[in-house]
Amino acid sequence: MSLLRKIIKSRDSKDKESEEEKKTIAIIGLDGAGKTTIIGRLLKSDYSLTRPTFGINIEIYKYRSLEFIVYDLGGQTPLRETLWEKFVSSADGLVFVLDSTDRRRFDIAAKEFNNALGYNDRAPVLFLSNKIDLENAASADEVLEVIDFGELTRKQRKYNFARCSALTGELLFESWDWLTLELSEDQNLPTTNVKIYGGYIFESDGTEIETTLLGKPKTQSKYATLFKKGNKEIKKYLRIMENYDRAETLMQIDEKQLVLTKNGPLVLSIIIGENDPAARAIQIMKNLHKNIERKFETDKSECLKQLLEDNYPLDIIKD
Repeated sequence: MSLLRKIIKSRDSKDKESEEEKKTIAIIGLDGAGKTTIIGRLLKSDYSLTRPTFGINIEIYKYRSLEFIVYDLGGQTPLRETLWEKFVSSADGLVFVLDSTDRRRFDIAAKEFNNALGYNDRAPVLFLSNKIDLENAASADEVLEVIDFGELTRKQRKYNFARCSALTGELLFESWDWLTLELSEDQNLPTTNVKIYGGYIFESDGTEIETTLLGKPKTQSKYATLFKKGNKEIKKYLRIMENYDRAETLMQIDEKQLVLTKNGPLVLSIIIGENDPAARAIQIMKNLHKNIERKFETDKSECLKQLLEDNYPLDIIKD
């Protein structure tokens, strides 16, 4: 039996008593929109461009408290006419990816998006206007002139429109957090706060400025090795992304998440719990960027621990 048939059969006969219910997500869009790059970014922290998908890629992974089966469907015309309806109709969540630089095909993308909505009238919809890292990317207003969300609004259907970059990660993880929350049946899944175990400040060339571990000495000792791993991953990431002024990423390290934001010459990163919302962590770091940049104009002494304790007391570990 093929992998595809096994997955479909497994989905049809899944154990309803399972603590972690699998959710299926269909990711669609025209060819070249960046669907597979987005999957690589979310699943593997892969920062490289990928080859076009001819057919279907299937990925199974865990994000926060959910286990996902992701169908990455090719966007070439024959595939849109044959595969899309089959997989979109049964999906728990729908993601449509638009190449925001490909204005010539906006009308085609709009038509296919509307077709997909007709295949499935219940799944929450995440619409990603991709490639905002490129200078010729369309603005939100340009996209919204072509893509009509009016029908979704009238039907009170859950949807989210976001601009993002699959390559640099900008705004991608916040968008994915939204979809995760919409699909999750776990009422205890954190939505507003995170547990920060510590963090880092780097210069964009990989020079370390500060590493801070939070909590009591026993807790700091417990996670010392994890922070060393995080240090190596940050330096590796910065080498790969050296040509980009802005970037965001999320990596799994042991049973924790390392969240990183790069803004010009300054790079901030914090380690949070495995089920914590990346969107909250990224917002914290964006706010800290402003404070640290202002402080570093006159003084580069260590400051991350103090800023976290003063501004985010509900988000840091105490034990």
